[in-house]
Amino acid sequence: MPKVSIIIPAYNSEKAISKCIDSVLSQEMQDFELIVVNDGSTDRTEEVVLSYKARLGDKLKYYYKQNTGVADTRNFGMDKASRKIYSFC
Repeated sequence: MPKVSIIIPAYNSEKAISKCIDSVLSQEMQDFELIVVNDGSTDRTEEVVLSYKARLGDKLKYYYKQNTGVADTRNFGMDKASRKIYSFC
């Protein structure tokens, strides 16, 4: 079981999501799960995240939900996390 759950709330983030995910992946500590919650994006955010999912497998969890704002999206990610130690990107 991973030590830390890293949660990325995303809304129309196709231009920045790769940089965020790459930053997480470049960290020295690799004992984590990465959770991306798409908050109803209308751009290519999902496509970008799914390309990482294909490479990372179960290390990356991806969820799509209707747009409800960043606070609700973070809470959604925390509910999906397997650990209660969180980090946000």
